Amino acid sequence: MKHKGFIFDMDGVVVDNHSFHFKAWMEFSKKYSFPLNAEIYRDTFNGKTNADLFRMIFGNISDQEIRQYGDEKESLYQELYKNQMKPHTGLLDFLKFLKDNHLKIALGTSAPTMNVNFTLDSLSLRHFFDVIVDGPMVSQGKPHPQVYELCAKGLRLNPEDCVVFEDSLAGLQSGKSAGCSIIGVATSHTEQELKSHVSQIIRDFSDSTVFHL
Repeated sequence: MKHKGFIFDMDGVVVDNHSFHFKAWMEFSKKYSFPLNAEIYRDTFNGKTNADLFRMIFGNISDQEIRQYGDEKESLYQELYKNQMKPHTGLLDFLKFLKDNHLKIALGTSAPTMNVNFTLDSLSLRHFFDVIVDGPMVSQGKPHPQVYELCAKGLRLNPEDCVVFEDSLAGLQSGKSAGCSIIGVATSHTEQELKSHVSQIIRDFSDSTVFHL
């Protein structure tokens, strides 16, 4: 393996869960009467922190209001997803391979801490990750490179020694701007949609190319 660090986004990468987030956001949008459809969600919601999203929706609201809206929306999501959750195809074998080869692993996500805990603890994945950076730990969401810069720093590696697995266009730009290599994961976008943004694309971690990065 030419890379020393492997950094994973969560939503759409560790778990293929975008349909459940979308359903939760649609319920939330109906309650609070703001426009939302699949195209808006795909193009403007993926990769952003809840703080960014709720300010985009509601304007200049307080941190307390952001927390309240976030708890409400994420509770909807967790209720929808809790009985359907599973690691993305091939992920467990790949994480075990990385651990067995003493390679460093990080999670870099815009998701709130409650969803990180929900995912990692429900699936017993936490022990694989040497570093976890989530939404409340960053002041600037994707496509800003901060989340992946923090991951590389936490792993004590140069960004160019790390590879980022991302499904969103904002996330791919974030990883690239941080100086990392980037791999597109075709969950929230099709392979065709990703092609103009990234040269290497996988559908899931059963793709044997991930074992030679």
